[in-house]
Amino acid sequence: MVPGLVGESPEWLPRFEVFGVLAANAVPLVGVGALGWQPTTLILLYWVEFSVVLLAAVARATFAGRPSELDDDPLVLGALARRSLHVTVPRTDIGIRISSVPVLLIATPLLALLWFAVSGVTVGVVGVAEPEQPEWLLGLAVLTIVVAEAGRTGFEYFYQRAYREHSAQTALQGVLFRGGALFLVGICVVVVAAPADASASSTIRNPGTVGVPLLLGIVGLKTALDLVDQYADRLEAYDEATNVSLGVAYDPPTDREVDDNVSEDAACVRPTLLGRLFGGITGLVRHPNAAVVGVFIGLIALLFATGRVWSVAVPLAAAAVMVPFGLSSADHWLRYAGVEYRVDGDAIVAYDRLFRQPLWRVEPWDERSLRVEHDWLDGRLGTETVVVELDDDTLRLPHLEDPETVLAMFDRRPDRPAG
Repeated sequence: MVPGLVGESPEWLPRFEVFGVLAANAVPLVGVGALGWQPTTLILLYWVEFSVVLLAAVARATFAGRPSELDDDPLVLGALARRSLHVTVPRTDIGIRISSVPVLLIATPLLALLWFAVSGVTVGVVGVAEPEQPEWLLGLAVLTIVVAEAGRTGFEYFYQRAYREHSAQTALQGVLFRGGALFLVGICVVVVAAPADASASSTIRNPGTVGVPLLLGIVGLKTALDLVDQYADRLEAYDEATNVSLGVAYDPPTDREVDDNVSEDAACVRPTLLGRLFGGITGLVRHPNAAVVGVFIGLIALLFATGRVWSVAVPLAAAAVMVPFGLSSADHWLRYAGVEYRVDGDAIVAYDRLFRQPLWRVEPWDERSLRVEHDWLDGRLGTETVVVELDDDTLRLPHLEDPETVLAMFDRRPDRPAG
């Protein structure tokens, strides 16, 4: 597999992407200074750039090269956090990680709402006037901005392999500053350009309504903010190299390397079939958030029931019961359905046969606490659940028919429930 799209970037092009920043900002600078563009045209260009920046953010997050940092406790998301799976573009190491999907599902609607909000307070306030310059010139300006931003993302993020240093979360954070700068500048233009009342709406489109020096100052501020963002890595390096914490130095997690070597005579222990199928029912106790979803759906069903709309109330009431169990079961299946525990005298390795990768390895001296739990499903299946407490994690081995094979690997005897 060819790593990345191309070879390493030439040393003489460390800041080539700065030209993209300058090109994007040169368009409004020339337009205001030389062509006499009015604020409505400036707002339109900044709105276009803001839209392209948001699209670039989604593209960067989609192909981020590091796993997203997710808590291991949430339903479904926690199960995904333990698996370093990704689908790659052929002949490259660029791909979509499974841990990035939850981040995208949350971030994409939020970015869409942000786009609508910014559009409402910029283009929605001042409108888009008939351009005083030729339409082809305005189209060329828009195309320049789009190409400059697309080129910056393509060169800086993919060609220079910056995606290898980002998770979906940090890829999105990287554009928040630029998006905030565009929003701030757009608001400045709106405040300067918006008429005091509706009857004066035509004045915004007349030459000379807003001073050229003021507009040039706003364009200069935007350019300065973009350059600050471009050289943010220098600020991160300073944060890492000094004792002064600026809060900008953050290194996303990398794939966890798990040693899956065990002896040839290692025993293989798996949860029972019924435990794998129905273990999610008891998981509601550890994940009460799923029950909250059910309560919310149940309240909506109650509202329709008070109006005697039974055709809607009955399906919602059924969903209020089924959805929590469905979420809990999906989480349990992702965590344990394909997992087997390979045990020898030196270690336990959890291996996911479905995704074909080791999940974790525990040796006798790693544990800080060891206990055996019994829930009502264990009681009916004749199984036990082993819980291993580590310094930074809690591992559950649920519904084992032969837990002694696992427990014999540790130096201490487990705590068991009374009775």
